[in-house]
Amino acid sequence: MTDSYGDDVARITRLRSEYSWAYDSADAHAFTQLFTPDGVCALGDWGVFRTREEIEAGIAAQTVAPDPLPATVHSVTTPRITVDGDTATGSWYVTVYHQPREGDTQPVRFVGRYFDRYRRLPEGWRFESVRLDPYWFVGY
Repeated sequence: MTDSYGDDVARITRLRSEYSWAYDSADAHAFTQLFTPDGVCALGDWGVFRTREEIEAGIAAQTVAPDPLPATVHSVTTPRITVDGDTATGSWYVTVYHQPREGDTQPVRFVGRYFDRYRRLPEGWRFESVRLDPYWFVGY
């Protein structure tokens, strides 16, 4: 049985949601498993990571050491997803909120867009690549 286009879009939407939850929970291993083994995570000024090993190390460095922000929440909206067999592309707006540190009054830190490529693997849809394009950010 093959998935319908709507099933694929729903699974890709879930994948994008899991990305935010894993990052915001500082679970670098779970984050990494959302990518293909040869995946690329290009986060602009925050680093470009190739392969699951680089992605896990890079995300762990951002979320747990040396001085992570108290809390981070990614809000990802307005998906545009195109599925073509076992590959797909997507773009999403993202707003990132941080719990302010003492003396900081700016909780909205980042607004931008994700540009994703997805590949269906036996275990399901995974990110082949993620590219983050910032529109504006403050306090980094």
